[in-house]
Amino acid sequence: MNEGKILRDHHNIITYSEDKWALLKKKRVNAIKLLELFENEGFKPFIYGSIARGDVHEFSDIDIVFTQTIPSFQIEYILNKNGYENYFREIIMATPLDSIKLYIHLSEMESITIPLTKLDKNVFEFYNFGGKIALYELKSGIRVAGIDKRLVLIKPNQKGHEEISIIGNEALAAKEVGVDIDTVNERKRVLLKREKHGRTGVFLKRSLNFDESTEEVLKNLAKRKAIVRKKILKS
Repeated sequence: MNEGKILRDHHNIITYSEDKWALLKKKRVNAIKLLELFENEGFKPFIYGSIARGDVHEFSDIDIVFTQTIPSFQIEYILNKNGYENYFREIIMATPLDSIKLYIHLSEMESITIPLTKLDKNVFEFYNFGGKIALYELKSGIRVAGIDKRLVLIKPNQKGHEEISIIGNEALAAKEVGVDIDTVNERKRVLLKREKHGRTGVFLKRSLNFDESTEEVLKNLAKRKAIVRKKILKS
């Protein structure tokens, strides 16, 4: 499956093989272990994307997100306490209107997103757009509807999932994933633009060295960039 190819007039029913179910279980077991690290300390992260929907493949990422601002050192402390030390961090602000977020890459297929400024409605709904579940839902085997990078709605069923292109079905897609139709249309606009022009760069991207504090780097960025200061002040 070409994850980057947007599909139009697409409708398909996918039945999972035993190997597919086994792969999904394996991915979810690993996701549960990570979520439990934080839930045991009183935090509530989510898994979003294909692991939440169920349409995984061998290289599906374990993407964890916190939807509330949290001092990043608290998350890093938990990671360090549990043996995670060689991770890579970067501060990213995708566009001037986007929230500022810290991405912690534990490995090539495991990442954690922490908002450093308040998530606005569109950013918050982005995670629901792709499918988002909490630890108790993972443990219960729940899968949720979400929209992938092909602009295809994934609707889980007992045997696998149903696929429907959201192009021309925007209202249905918004209802299924529980977001405003404006969010669906905006995400569709971004991905169609990317299909036409290719991936563009981000507004702000700052990699962190091992000995740098996230908060200190963010403070220094705010001194140099007014838009960063304004985002922090609004949070």
